[in-house]
Amino acid sequence: MTNWQRTFAFVSGAFVFGLLFIIISNSFIQYVAHEGTTGYLFLFGFGLVFLNLNFGISRRFAIKALNASGVAYTMAFLTILPTIFWVYTKDVGLAELHLVFVLTVIFSAFLGTYYGLRRGAIKRQRYIQRLQDEKEDIPDSLKRPHDDLSNN
Repeated sequence: MTNWQRTFAFVSGAFVFGLLFIIISNSFIQYVAHEGTTGYLFLFGFGLVFLNLNFGISRRFAIKALNASGVAYTMAFLTILPTIFWVYTKDVGLAELHLVFVLTVIFSAFLGTYYGLRRGAIKRQRYIQRLQDEKEDIPDSLKRPHDDLSNN
């Protein structure tokens, strides 16, 4: 799979995950506006879900693709876009907390993407190092004879 195909698959997948999440969780947004602990816990829960969702997507993408940072932040934006659109076009019962909810979602999504990219880069380096170690461990009797010819 070349890089543009992988990028298209991940970007469209991120948008689909964003749509899927808002469709499943739209009835729970109203609890963010509740007074006290309930509202804070639901706001924290939405933040954690977006953080983990974008962490996983960007980590997986960073393992597979080179120079993944710009595309990963685009994927994070496409993950939160359906939620922001839903909050501002539907009456979800947030009252004056629209801005707080949107800022929490944006912050947590981009924070998850940042840490996902860092973790993905580490895992990519470990994977490359493991492949190089395995390549060196092959005995000479098992190497293909034409491998030495390609070093011209």
